[in-house]
Amino acid sequence: MLSPAALALASLLSLPLICNAAPFALSGNGRFKPPTAEQLAALPANLPFTRADLASGTWSFQARYDDSVPDTDPDAYRGRYAGSVQAFRLVVGSTAIDLPVSQSEIVVSDGGQGFTQRESIRLEVKAPVAAGLLRMAWVQLNQQPAGTDLRGSAGVLRSDAMPAATAMAQLAVANPADRFLELRIDQPGATNAAPLLYLSTSQPTVTANPITAP
Repeated sequence: MLSPAALALASLLSLPLICNAAPFALSGNGRFKPPTAEQLAALPANLPFTRADLASGTWSFQARYDDSVPDTDPDAYRGRYAGSVQAFRLVVGSTAIDLPVSQSEIVVSDGGQGFTQRESIRLEVKAPVAAGLLRMAWVQLNQQPAGTDLRGSAGVLRSDAMPAATAMAQLAVANPADRFLELRIDQPGATNAAPLLYLSTSQPTVTANPITAP
């Protein structure tokens, strides 16, 4: 018997590929701190996961992305690759959901936006759900003391170009805790309000591999 995560990955890889793309499969798993019994009881009933899923403390994701998508960010040290995520499946407990990728992107910063001491890779998917807006992200930050300039060859990333698959899975960072998965669900139209649900995992196990056509 295959686990829900294994079944999800097999199904994800079977989806049709876009011609002339350079597709990669990115997958990860980890454990999060489950909400307390009181927190679970207070959650709305229309979340995409059951209370048993959230109490399990286990989750995983499988994504497919195209590393040939062009950068659309004018910042010379920040790359924004909208449309690069072609599929994304999230498994929490025993529930697997395929998130729409119309609001997904990969953002690569090589000391951009004036934060020369910070390099980062962020793969994020946003999707409307019954309870509000779901955001799921795989984040890696390499942060150095203020005044450090990591732009160009000085840092781990050489530019804001789409990173190699090895870096998408495991970027060399100063603090291992700065590699994390996070999920949040916000109420519709909420501004500066606490999320309905927030989950995170530091140092998950993540791998990336090229997808070859059969």
